[in-house]
Amino acid sequence: MIDHSMHDSFHPVTSDDPAWIETLWFPFWIPARGMSVYVRVVFQPNGASYGGNVAVWSGTNGLHFDASMSGSFQQLADLGDLRSLVLPDGLSLDCLAPAERYRLRYEHADCEIDVVFNALAVPTYPAPDDSPGMFAGHLDQHGQVTGRLRLFDETMDVDCWTVRDRSWGPRVVRSDLRIGNAHGSANDQAFFAYIQQDEAGREVIRGGTLFRDGRQAELVEGERRTTWVDGWPAELRIEAKDSIGRALVADGICRNRRSVVANPELYALLNLSEWSVGKARLWGENHDVWSRTAWLAAGREPLEAGN
Repeated sequence: MIDHSMHDSFHPVTSDDPAWIETLWFPFWIPARGMSVYVRVVFQPNGASYGGNVAVWSGTNGLHFDASMSGSFQQLADLGDLRSLVLPDGLSLDCLAPAERYRLRYEHADCEIDVVFNALAVPTYPAPDDSPGMFAGHLDQHGQVTGRLRLFDETMDVDCWTVRDRSWGPRVVRSDLRIGNAHGSANDQAFFAYIQQDEAGREVIRGGTLFRDGRQAELVEGERRTTWVDGWPAELRIEAKDSIGRALVADGICRNRRSVVANPELYALLNLSEWSVGKARLWGENHDVWSRTAWLAAGREPLEAGN
C-alpha cells in the first residue's frame, strides 16, 4: 500500500545536480469570471534557494496580478517543514490532513488568498516518460478548492473543482520537446491526460487517469485534437480509454489564455477549459508546452511572458 503522506514533505535529494528541483502547484478558478489563479513554488535544494509566483488572469490578455517569489538561504532546512510552510513573500501552506487536505494562504497588498484544498481521490503518480525530462517523481490529485480571493478592492468566493501537483528531481528541457496535458474535474468524475506529439504530428495520450463512479484507473490510450485560432488553442477534443475499459470523450472550450516563458528554453500556453463529458460539465485546463527550439522550428514567433 502506498503511503501517500510521505509526499507532503521534502523528498531526499539524491544527487548534486543543480537542475534538481521540488515544486508545489495549487491552481484554482472562478469559472463565472473565466478567471484562473496560480500558486506555484519551485525549490532548488542544491542551490539552497526557491522561486515561483502567484498569478491571476482572465480573458485573452487580462493578467490582473503577477508577483514573483524569490529568496536564498544558506540551508534549505531554513524553509522548515513543507507540511507547515511559511515563506517570507507572504505565502503559507499547512497540511490539515495527510495527502487529503491543505490550507493555502497568501498576503500581499494587492492580492490575498485563503483557500482549502479537499481531495476527491487519492494522488496518482505518472511515469517520468509521460513528460520526458520534466520530472523524476510526480503526483497529481483531483479535489475541491473553497475559500476566498481578494484582488485589489474586490473579494470573491472560491468554490471549484481542480487539481494539485508536486514534482521532484532533475528537470532538463529537451530541444525537441512538445508535450502537454489536459484535465477536468467535477464532484463525481475527473480526468487528467498527459500528451506527447508523435512523428505524424498526432497529440497522443501517453498517460494519466480517469476517476468515475468512485474508481480511479490509468489512461492507456487516446488522443487530443486541438483547434487553433490565431495561434492559440480554442477548442479541444479528448478521446481515450482507461485500463479497465472505460471510454472518455471530452469536448473542451478554452475560456481564457496566457503564455508563460518558464525559463529561456521552455514555453507554455495555458487555457482555462470548460469540458463537456456526456451531460456533465467539468472545469480544468489545457496546457501546450514546447521547447523554445521546437516552437521556433514550427515557424512561430518568439513568445513574451504574459501574452
